[in-house]
Amino acid sequence: MNPEKVNLREPFIEELIELARSEERIVVLDPDVGAATRTWRFGETYPERFYEFGIAEQNTFGVAAGLAATGSIAVAATFAVFASMRACEMVRTSICYPKLNVKIIGSYAGLTNGKDGATHQSVEDMAIMRSFPNMTVMAPSDSVMTKKVLRAAIAFQGPVYIRLEYGAVPSFYADDFGFEIGRGYRVRQGKDVTAVSYGIALARVMEAAQLLALEGIEVEVVDMPTLKPFDKETLLGSAAKTGAVVTVEEHSIIGGLASAVSESLVEAHVCPYFRGLGIPDVFTESGDSDRLRDKYGIGLKAILAAVRELNAAKGVRR
Repeated sequence: MNPEKVNLREPFIEELIELARSEERIVVLDPDVGAATRTWRFGETYPERFYEFGIAEQNTFGVAAGLAATGSIAVAATFAVFASMRACEMVRTSICYPKLNVKIIGSYAGLTNGKDGATHQSVEDMAIMRSFPNMTVMAPSDSVMTKKVLRAAIAFQGPVYIRLEYGAVPSFYADDFGFEIGRGYRVRQGKDVTAVSYGIALARVMEAAQLLALEGIEVEVVDMPTLKPFDKETLLGSAAKTGAVVTVEEHSIIGGLASAVSESLVEAHVCPYFRGLGIPDVFTESGDSDRLRDKYGIGLKAILAAVRELNAAKGVRR
């Protein structure tokens, strides 16, 4: 683990600029949020491959489809809430239906844009993007994983959605880590409860696991950077080992990781103790991101409580 905390948008743009040095088909499209997504740095480096559209997400994604149809690798970056909703029909019909080579970067996802409230906090995007045929859906958890996910997305032929949650987090993966689309990773071994997450929630889960170890509860932590296709094998192997599963995500409890995990468990006829931590069925509020996480039950305290509850329930059954 590297304790230095890094905001994921920095390794994202650094890797994108580096990849474009050898891959001349990469073009970047920006609907007037380049300062926030850092794509303006790509425009400074490759001005002839950078397209600014103003506040016009539908046009941005429509043009991305057109560029991809002519052989470009189109990278369209905007806030996750606008990519998944304002441009939803273009993503579905113009990009996914013809299976075009567009890479959608959904930035400021989850509650990381706390100050702007429900209109800018994307807590439904994974459910929406998971539902589209031909769409691959990923969410990196640290700076190393961000670079690996982006590199794999550029090499992959077809539509990809990458959810980027902003916020400085430590790195849990080594630079030589080998990433594969569709695989989950055991970041920490344990025997009592499995905690599954994606994105920057991994940092909170790892902190919880360290604190719980002091109580004698060994948490196995599984990072799922790919939500679609979903790694059922890794999940089921860990669930069989611990007999209890907690999911943690900065997303609605409906349609995201909790849904993918519970679907996988039911289909495999596996029934561990289960608890899903996600945003409840409400519109979120404006506020400090960490305070909002506590309010909606996905912060550190909620993770600790859920793991303790499941571990205790297992003890009662024995």
